[in-house]
Parts: sequence; structure tokens; C-alpha cells
Amino acid sequence: MLKARPSVSVGFLLSTEGTYRRMGASALLGLQDALAEINADARCGFRLEAMCVDPKGEAAAYGSGVAQLLDRGVRHIFGTTLSASRKEIIPDLEQHGALLWYSSPYEGYESSESVLYLGGCPNQTLLPLLHYALNHFGRRAFLLGSNYVWGWESNRIAREMLEANGAEVLSEKYCHLGTTGFDALIDSLMQERPAFVLNNLVGESSYAFLQQLDHACAARGVRLPVLSCNLTEAELDAVGPMHALRLLSCGPFFEAVDPRFCQRQQRHGPRNCSHYYTSAYSALWLFAEALRAGGDSSPGAICEHLFGHPVDSVLGSLSLSARNHHSALPSHIAELRDGRFHLVHSAPAPIAADPYLTVTDLHADVVKRNAPAVARLRIVK
Repeated sequence: MLKARPSVSVGFLLSTEGTYRRMGASALLGLQDALAEINADARCGFRLEAMCVDPKGEAAAYGSGVAQLLDRGVRHIFGTTLSASRKEIIPDLEQHGALLWYSSPYEGYESSESVLYLGGCPNQTLLPLLHYALNHFGRRAFLLGSNYVWGWESNRIAREMLEANGAEVLSEKYCHLGTTGFDALIDSLMQERPAFVLNNLVGESSYAFLQQLDHACAARGVRLPVLSCNLTEAELDAVGPMHALRLLSCGPFFEAVDPRFCQRQQRHGPRNCSHYYTSAYSALWLFAEALRAGGDSSPGAICEHLFGHPVDSVLGSLSLSARNHHSALPSHIAELRDGRFHLVHSAPAPIAADPYLTVTDLHADVVKRNAPAVARLRIVK
């Protein structure tokens, strides 16, 4: 009689309702598909048992959700989408010695021993995208964001980078999460005539803004580039067809990077392999590979193994840094054409994470400088 494999509990903490539900649902699919594959893999001497909590997009529910998981002995939690949700639960993770596997893009300026950051920080996403925009579109930027830490910090970094390169920030606006009316803002934007827009809105706000701006640009015969680091294949059905906007996004994965992987994943059912999907999928596989190699599921043992052993994944070879708990990641820029993202630029090698921008040169290649860049450490209190 075959001996039953021991089970190891993991937690999935993602919202599949609310204004950013499509991002959370895509990440959850990635986790569920990885879970099925891991449990079917004969090499693994264990089974993963997933406990799922859906906060339904309610900020306060993340605290109670993580408490449920911790009370049931879970010490590895995969998820949260927004930075506000991640920050909400870090004190609970620290108090209970648990680890959050965070696979969404975020705004940087954080390095917690209780979090592994696998979705990309600004020097891996935002800055390459802005470099591309300055080279291809011009130097007049309009910055827009949802009114929380993602929008604030992303636009602050963008302003610093743009001004360092002689570009002009025409305006910087913020809207509440879930806002869908943008008539006055778009009227102001059209009068400013930017070379490009940096869109740091999230979820339903982003989709409504893009649709309304596309309509306004089409009526005026204007082609306008709009940049984002959080727009993926998982949301294109909500965005709908664009007639006048050029939508560009930057991230560690697009379906055009590895079509064969995306085709294989359809065996689990129809899905879009966005970078929310692939980053969450890779995160659970990272955990499984570390557990298989070391046999110890404690957060400390898992991290210790990953710090010294790169793991091959759909995102390439992932190597976690003991210094900042981030991974070097590929960086791809893609433009939406005919309902699909097409690659327009890829970094020649994975980019090491620099969450505090202490070694990253903010100057783009389009600007020549007389003095070398100076590393600056920013302290977040």
C-alpha cells in the first residue's frame, strides 16, 4: 500500500470581487494551476493544501483574513494585490513568523523580512517604460494615479526621473479607487496636449478612464500613448477596443514572451496568462521547489534555500536576494494592437531589483550628463 504523502498548508489571500477583481482573479488562477501541477508531480514527497480567503476588495477584510489563516497554522501566504493590503498585514506576519509571497508589481521603498517580492519594483518596470517613452514619444508627461500609495509613489518616482531628464510634468492628478467619471479631467488633459500619459489608476477606474480618453482622442483625431505597469491580458476584455490610444505596458511577462507555455496552461481551462498569473504561479512553484529540496517548510528554511539556489521558472531563472527579499526579473514592454500585447522592447538580461533606487541611474539614455550619477539612499519612515 502506498504511503500517503504528508500535507503542507498554504494560504491564498486574494480578492476576486471589487474594483481590482480581475487582477486578483488572474493571480488566483495562477496559484490554483500551480497547486494542481505540484500535487500531481511525483517528485514531490508532499501535498499542498490550500486555504483560500477572499477579502472581496474590502480593505479591512485583509486583516481578518490573514488572522483566519494564521489561526489555522498557515505560515506561507500567497497574495494580496494592492500595496495597501500588503502593508495592512505585514505586522501580523511579523508577529507570527509568517511569510507573504507577494507577486504583484509595486512601487518600491519597502523591504520586509516577512515578504518575498516577486512582481517587480520601479527600476524593473516603471523606469524602463519611461525611458522608452522619452525616446519614442517626447518630453511632455501627464501623470494620473489612484489615491493611495501605488499612485503616489509611482508618480513621485516618475516625476523625479522625468525632471532629471529635462522632461516636463504638465499635471499630476489623483482619483479615488473606483472612480469612473473623468470628463473634467480629460478636458484638462486634452488642453495640455501631453506627449504621453502615465496611467497609475487601478482596476475599474483605469478601464473607464481609457475608454473615455479613447473616445475624446478619436473625436479630435489625436493618437495618444498611455503607459502603465499594471495593465495586463487579464483586463483587456474590460478595457475593450481602442481606436485612438496607444496602450503600452511593462512587466516581467506577456503572453507573447512564451506562447507555448500559455497554450499548455489552457489544459486547466481558458485563461489569460498575464504577469499576475505567471508571477503567482511561479511563486507557488518556488515554494514547492524549496520544500522539495530541503524538506523543511518553515519560512526561515525556505528563504535560506532560495537565497542560495536559483530556480528555473516561466519568468526565467529566479534568484532571491537575502539583502532585500526581491528577485531579478525580466523586463518587457508591450503595446496593445488588435486586442493583443505585442512586444516592442525587452531588456537584454534580468534586471536586479533596486527597491530604494540607491544604485539606479534615473537618467535615460537620451540625456548626456557632465557628472556621474551619485547613489542616494532614501529612508522611508
